[in-house]
Amino acid sequence: MSRMLRGLLVVAAACVAVVSMGCNGNQEKIALLEGENQRLLDDCNACQDELMAMRDQYLAMKAENEALRGELADVEVPEGWQAVPGGAMIAIEGSFLFNSGQAVLRKTAIPTLQQVVATIEQTYPDKEVLVYGHTDTEPIKKSKWKDNFELSAQRALAVVRELGKAGIEKSRLVAGGCGEYQPVADNSTDKGRQQNRRVEIYVLDPKVRTTSR
Repeated sequence: MSRMLRGLLVVAAACVAVVSMGCNGNQEKIALLEGENQRLLDDCNACQDELMAMRDQYLAMKAENEALRGELADVEVPEGWQAVPGGAMIAIEGSFLFNSGQAVLRKTAIPTLQQVVATIEQTYPDKEVLVYGHTDTEPIKKSKWKDNFELSAQRALAVVRELGKAGIEKSRLVAGGCGEYQPVADNSTDKGRQQNRRVEIYVLDPKVRTTSR
């Protein structure tokens, strides 16, 4: 065999080896890509299953909420009251009950609270009575209270004492202060602040310890 032929054979063998190594490398890359693709597909399927489960849960909660709204819409409550889960609620404007910054009931408010008691005793004789005081966001400046929490709690307590005095069994009564933290209107306007200064009286089934306030 000539030196030239031997050289050509060596070069050919080297090329075959390089091509073989290149093929093996590509196969490994392909295998890795296929494995990564399968992992992504599995993750995608898992996400889809989770999404479907969340969708089913949302639809179930929506249906339950609509059913509850339907039940509340069918509940007849006394004039001025509104139905809530487990009972009813009436809100009374704070300025009607109290002078600014005060927690002593105005005399003109007593007859209204007596009417509230009459309604409770006639319509909701077996329900608990929860009274919550609310304020606007204006800070305490001139009155003796440390903050709006204290003012709202003292106002709720004043109403509770009057309800008990008017005939509601004291074991049924609960007083709580919510301060400025559960507004029903915009505190940036006078009208909104007026709406937020309120006392809410709930009559609830004893099994219902809380509700949206």
